[in-house]
Amino acid sequence: MRLSEANVREELSTLMDRYTGAMNPVIQAYVQRRTRERDINWVALQATKEYGAMRMHGWAMFRKAKDMDTLQSIRKSCEDSYEEAEHYWGLMKILEWYLDGKPCEVKEMWGYGDFTEANGPGPGMKESLWPEQYRYFAMSQQIMKETKSAWVREVIGSNVEGAAVSFHHLLSLVPPTDEFLKRVAEHERSIADDERHHGPQMIRQLARTVKSEAELDEAIRKITELRVQELRQRNEQFLHPLNAAEMKQLEDDFRNHRIEPVPLFSSVVAA
Repeated sequence: MRLSEANVREELSTLMDRYTGAMNPVIQAYVQRRTRERDINWVALQATKEYGAMRMHGWAMFRKAKDMDTLQSIRKSCEDSYEEAEHYWGLMKILEWYLDGKPCEVKEMWGYGDFTEANGPGPGMKESLWPEQYRYFAMSQQIMKETKSAWVREVIGSNVEGAAVSFHHLLSLVPPTDEFLKRVAEHERSIADDERHHGPQMIRQLARTVKSEAELDEAIRKITELRVQELRQRNEQFLHPLNAAEMKQLEDDFRNHRIEPVPLFSSVVAA
């Protein structure tokens, strides 16, 4: 039966394992076509993205406190904010070391992490500077609004944050051929360990509460398109090591199930 808990877990985790496989060519293209500018750009932008997440969880903590939510829920937002702070701080320390006293020339970098509690782009996130980043957050906000299903919204919400583990996991496996990549791999390993509980583990809970095949189909369709947009976003973050034709091929391969899965989500779900 398709809606059995085991089958739903498998469908969702297999999709995300294929997405992890699709992210790998983006990471490998960056490693093979590295420049100092690419190194600085992705680390700076990722740091501000972590800062934005830290701020978002902080907002949630204060909102929950004012509304007299449960102490457990308030504590959870506080802990989530601190986790993002650890990620942010570690990336900024790598950036400071790499710049060696020189200013960071990534234009308006702090706007990159400006997103709202509704996972939409904030006013500082300029579409003119980062069109794929802007479209990713605009898309996640729009598809959340479009669906009438609370379950689909929960899948999308957990997927927006939870999919990042693919990026961090693969960066943690990059061969440490120099001091920069050594520091990156070490820090990304700690981020990936934290992020594994955001997305993969949520699949277990979601698999128990789906109510119809229509909901499942809608969720898979929407998160597939969101993941395609994140592939574009990550390629942009690395200053486009994959050219337009290579990205088009990667997107087609992902949509048509021609990507070899990396068993990241399924291994956590099965644990």
